[in-house]
Parts: sequence; C-alpha cells; structure tokens
Amino acid sequence: MRFKLYFNLENPELPIQYRKSILSFFKLSLSEYNPEFYKKFYNERDTIIKGYTFSTYFKNMKIEDDKVIVNDKCFNLTVSVQNYEDAIILYNAFNHQRNKMFSLYRNSWVLRDIEIVPEKKIEEDSVTIKFLSPLCARSRRNYKDYYFSYADDEFEDTVRVNIREQLKITDFPETIVDTFSITPISAKKIIVKYYEKQLECSTGTFKISGDRELLEYLYKAGMGSNHSAGFGMFQII
Repeated sequence: MRFKLYFNLENPELPIQYRKSILSFFKLSLSEYNPEFYKKFYNERDTIIKGYTFSTYFKNMKIEDDKVIVNDKCFNLTVSVQNYEDAIILYNAFNHQRNKMFSLYRNSWVLRDIEIVPEKKIEEDSVTIKFLSPLCARSRRNYKDYYFSYADDEFEDTVRVNIREQLKITDFPETIVDTFSITPISAKKIIVKYYEKQLECSTGTFKISGDRELLEYLYKAGMGSNHSAGFGMFQII
C-alpha cells in the first residue's frame, strides 16, 4: 500500500538531515495513536527490521551549507508499506496528526492532506525502476560500515546481502535472493549525510531481475540498507 502525505512548512529552512525529523514524526504519530504498534517497530536497544520505506519530494528547493531551502514552503512524503495491516495502522496514525503542528528545530510543519497512491503489478521477472530515494548498499566488516555505489565492483553482492537481512522478517527462503540482479541504466552516485555519516549511494534508473514475489516485496518495502529511514524506494517505469 502506498500513500502520499502533503505538508506545509512554517518557514522555508529544513536541516540537511531532514530524514531525522521525518523519523521523529513517524515515532510521534505511532506512539500517540498505537503505543503497542510503536513498540513493535521501535525500542531503545535494537535495530528492528521494518517492511516499509519512504521518499521525500521538494518541488522548489536548493541546498545551502547544512540547510535545505524549500522556497514554496511545502513538500510531500510518499510512504510504501508491504504489509496491509501495518499500512492501515500507519495511515491512521498519520491521519491522526492532520492539521496539528509538528515542531522542529527553528521550524514546524503541518500535515494538511493524505491520499492513496495506486500501485503497479509486477508481472515479469524483470522490471525497469527509478529510485525515488537513494539506494544504500552497506557492508559491515569488523564493526565498521562501508558503502558502495553502482560503479563499485562490490555493489551488486552488497545489495544482495542487504536484501537477505531484510527478508529475515519474512517467510521467503534465503536462496530466493540468488535470483536477484540489478543493472544500472542511467545511474549516478550521490553522497547523503545521515547521522553524521557520509553515505555513498546510488540513484537513477536500473533494471532489476529475480523472482516476481521478491521483486514485489522490494517494491512495497523498499530495497537495501536503511530502507525504512528514507532510502531505497523506487517506482516502476
């Protein structure tokens, strides 16, 4: 299930790490609407794998130092959730925040509307996609994180490792990831600042292939590392 949230900003400046603010909005919305569901996805000790992703769209924006300047003082947030029951709870939690002011550092926003976004059906074992939020491919070695873009030799294998980690909350057999491949078509490398780290990510258009059920899961839940923090969301083109 996909839905789009439309926000108005009090002033045009957002921090460059705006994803942290969006995650705070997720947490506030869930904690107020359904505390038990909040505990399912968030705690103080462990990282919990989640079956959703999101992307943020600013129509008129520019980056200045450590700020994003949104000239028309509005933006939208597209959320995609793999599990329908989870999607309904998230939708209702966000709807509960409609027309309420959410305070940020030196700013605030108000959710003014929500709409359902139609999903496409995957009917082939290969599809062309465009990333709506950057794909993050992370490899963890000796307690240190390494990030790879599409141009790196380790990129595809690292994406598969990240997908295997995602699927731990599903009933998919681990071997299903062996069917997966990703090929750049018109791609580029970008650097994203996230929690004081500089993440090397990929964006643009790609061809992905594999088991259709796996592709559909990735379409709905997002792909790669940090997918539930605003990375790895794509549309089918």
